[in-house]
Formats: sequence, C-alpha cells, structure tokens
Amino acid sequence: MTSWEYASVITANDAQSQRAGVSVKLPGGALERQAGDTSSVLNRLGADGWELVSYHSSGAGTWGFEQFWLKRPSAT
Repeated sequence: MTSWEYASVITANDAQSQRAGVSVKLPGGALERQAGDTSSVLNRLGADGWELVSYHSSGAGTWGFEQFWLKRPSAT
C-alpha cells in the first residue's frame, strides 16, 4: 500500500500595496517564505514529484488568500 506525505503552499496578496507572499510547509519542516510567484513555486514542487490535490481561495475587498495542498508517495 502506498503511503503519502503532504505539503501546503499558502499565498497572501494585498492588491493595494501590490505585495504578495508565497510560503511552503513541507512534511517535518517549518512554514518557509519562497522566492518567486505562486506558479514558479508550484512548478518547482511538481518537478520534485509533488501533485496538487486540493485548492482553496478566499478574499475580501483588496485582500486575497489561497492555499494549495499537495501530496507525493512517501520515501519511507
């Protein structure tokens, strides 16, 4: 049976300041800020074998938030 490990990518965007942040939480690690935009971060994770399994978006006014959940077969 396949065991899975899970990761999440979180973005927060403020339309007024045009500032955005992308952070990644990998298994056993801390939430870490990433360089690049959401697409480039997801593409890097995809190249490492991560597969997108779920997505959620919400926002109010000029503020937005997105969360992506990814999985890949566990190495152990």
